Amino acid sequence: MNPEAARRNQYRTVSRHQMDERPLLLRGGAMDGRHWAARVAVGERVFCGEGDWSTEGLYLVTAEDVVDDDGVRRSVAVPAFA
Repeated sequence: MNPEAARRNQYRTVSRHQMDERPLLLRGGAMDGRHWAARVAVGERVFCGEGDWSTEGLYLVTAEDVVDDDGVRRSVAVPAFA
């Protein structure tokens, strides 16, 4: 098995309490360009705001991965409500 494929799909094959935090790059919305980390799978929503919950802080994790300037692979998250 390809080790890269196993690592990429780990979030879909384990329970939430066993998942590692996934580094995110937020694209669009109120928090555009920020980095975040959460225990979340591709296709799920995650609140990335500080303070009170609002729809502006809710992002959807996509299957797109990017490598940032620091060399960290991050999953792209986009606003859940446009």
